[in-house]
Amino acid sequence: MTATAVRPHLVSFETGSFVRPVRRMVWEPVPHPLPAPSPVARRLLVVGSDTDLAVRLASRLGADVCAPGREPEHDDWDGIVDLNVTGVPYRLGGGEWRDALARTTRMVQRRYASWQAESRADRCCYVAVTHLGGLMGYDDGPIDTPLGGIWAGFAKCLPRELPNLAVKVLDVDSADPDGLAGLLESELAAWDLFEIGYRRGVRHALTALPSLEPPPRLDLDADDLVLISGGARGVGFALARGLAERFGCRVVVTGRDELPAADWLTLPDDRYDGHRRARIAAARTADALRETRAALKRESELRQVAANLAAAERDGLRIAYEACDCVRQEQVDALFARLPAPAVVVHNAGIDLPTRLDGKTTEEVVRTVEVKVSGFASLTRAVLATPERRAALKVFCNVGSLAGRMGGMIGQIDYAAGNEALSRLGFWARNTYGLPTQTLCWPTWERLGVIANYDAAVRYVSTLDPAEGVRRWIDELRSGGTGEVMFIGQVGGALVPTQLRGFWLFTGHPDLPRLHGLAHFLGEVEDFRPFRSLRGSIVHRPGSHPCLADFTVDGRPALPVSVLLEQACSVADWVVPPGWPLQHLASVRDIRVHPSALVLDGGKFPTSAVDETAPVLDDGRFTTSAVGEMTDEGWTVHVTITAADGAVAGSMRLLYQQEPPELPPLPPAPPVVKEHSAPFVVEAHGGGRLAWSGLVLGTANDPLPAVTAADLWTTPFPPAHGIAPAALEAAVRAAGPVTGDLLTIDRIVPRPGAQHVDRLLPVEGGWSGSRAGEPVLFIARVEQGS
Repeated sequence: MTATAVRPHLVSFETGSFVRPVRRMVWEPVPHPLPAPSPVARRLLVVGSDTDLAVRLASRLGADVCAPGREPEHDDWDGIVDLNVTGVPYRLGGGEWRDALARTTRMVQRRYASWQAESRADRCCYVAVTHLGGLMGYDDGPIDTPLGGIWAGFAKCLPRELPNLAVKVLDVDSADPDGLAGLLESELAAWDLFEIGYRRGVRHALTALPSLEPPPRLDLDADDLVLISGGARGVGFALARGLAERFGCRVVVTGRDELPAADWLTLPDDRYDGHRRARIAAARTADALRETRAALKRESELRQVAANLAAAERDGLRIAYEACDCVRQEQVDALFARLPAPAVVVHNAGIDLPTRLDGKTTEEVVRTVEVKVSGFASLTRAVLATPERRAALKVFCNVGSLAGRMGGMIGQIDYAAGNEALSRLGFWARNTYGLPTQTLCWPTWERLGVIANYDAAVRYVSTLDPAEGVRRWIDELRSGGTGEVMFIGQVGGALVPTQLRGFWLFTGHPDLPRLHGLAHFLGEVEDFRPFRSLRGSIVHRPGSHPCLADFTVDGRPALPVSVLLEQACSVADWVVPPGWPLQHLASVRDIRVHPSALVLDGGKFPTSAVDETAPVLDDGRFTTSAVGEMTDEGWTVHVTITAADGAVAGSMRLLYQQEPPELPPLPPAPPVVKEHSAPFVVEAHGGGRLAWSGLVLGTANDPLPAVTAADLWTTPFPPAHGIAPAALEAAVRAAGPVTGDLLTIDRIVPRPGAQHVDRLLPVEGGWSGSRAGEPVLFIARVEQGS
């Protein structure tokens, strides 16, 4: 169930039940040019496990060093270049990554508070260097350090908690410090995409492509054994039931602990609630209460395991539980020794501790990643231990997450790191041992899985119906495919501006136009304070788009009032209350426009279309500042737009509320006085200082022209407007010739559908815009000010 605000790109997800169909997508590397540099002086810290490599690179970059036995004394660096385990060959089951991840965590935590307080969007940075061959692992070649995937996931999730931190994952085919220094000098001045690779000197990026559901290439039957790590609850058990029901195969699910022979394990829910209350009441200290709650949480998990197994037994399903901590190799080896060789291994185990990185210990971060990384190593080693097991294996499935692929929720940096590591380890196992390894990156399943805060999760991305998830999962297993597959529905409203640039090559997804539209008026973000303020600049070049060639002030190309309003609303939409609640634009008030500041060319460009190859001057630069606050009326955002010379082009106040505004019904049509009485007509070309060509925004005759985003903008993904531009321009024209330098609009009230207005009629106090006879827009008192 979706809830969409008036402005078409504002989408919030209601908690409770929001299930959307997902698309199957795969990623592939494509050549991608380096954008124009915008250098900013930064003091850097180079972090790495290979001390010699870290020291030599730091020397080239003029940076400080953090390496084994060597940590910096000062905390004044603006950015981190993280070599992590680059230069350290990977050994299956090796633990070198633990110290490296702990080192990274400490260094980021030392700067966390400063980076979190930083409002400038061009100062702080984090670059993770990986050594997967230059194509991020998406090829068939050797991969030296697959555990670079830990830091790739770590980097992509950082902006969730540090919104003004510029991040990048730089994958290389050579760890030579001189060559690496040259690449970093270029990449540190060009923040375009989140993941960039260099293969033989060619710069590559990842693009996501829609992919059809795969045909089956292998069968499962009652003789097959499926082993699922951590599969006794959540999505893992949903798969176990699906496989056992459909194929009659034997499924073994695992968990860390033996199921205890305790009364509370099978108590009815009402009696267990009493048990819980009594345990909590008996805790006398804060430490005791904390320990009791942790124990009760684990009890609840084990009760769910017991209930799942009991239900499966009642239904005659061949699902068994085995205690096995997949991180511990001896327990995994003992489990495999007790079982027939599995046909399918699913590495599903995982933990999620939803706490910001500055509130976690390094041990907690390592433990979260270890379940994924060491669990994979233990299971893989057990499969490779005997030829019989290797021959029996049909598919090895890693259970990944969108958190790793695209960045997770606040509090999921380590969870994202572990899941992204699985994708790279899957590539490595396939390329090194020929294992049929696949990694499936899932969104949140509806009310299932390890996500601790479901209501928050649906603000980030739409959820997946469990029945659809099980069907798709079984289809992927039967396809025998290797590599990585991502499933994603609708992208939610819990975004920060820096995340948009990370996924421009999201080809074929229906949300791509919306994401590009979100960024259109955002332009270059200069300052951002989440839930408080945003400042960004965009350059409008006269004639470069149809809407920028339609309107003039004193005969010079100018920004139409409707585009100015759209820019203000678009930037204001980023300044939201904490928690990204569902809200609608209820009204835009106290609009003040200064026509002279709307001029685009400053006398330096002709009024005709400009050469797109000409250098961009700042004459058409407009800076939008938006500041939000909670008032008695609701969430209010104050917006000011200034021209390049600092003159105020416009200002207004936007009010957001939980429900769409109400509009009075259209007044009855006036009686016909004359047989040929004409309908309401607004002057086509205005007068005084302002003039319209009428080619794009219409002549404002009744009915109004249908103006689409593509009519206004020539970009591949034109930004959808929230308020019909032809209606607003018609109301401005109807105010009469403008002679001064101030135009005021008392209030604009839009309802859903205000994007498309076909009639504009005069009513008491202003103008009423309707669509198919239904009022969707009210514009109050357009007049000249003083």
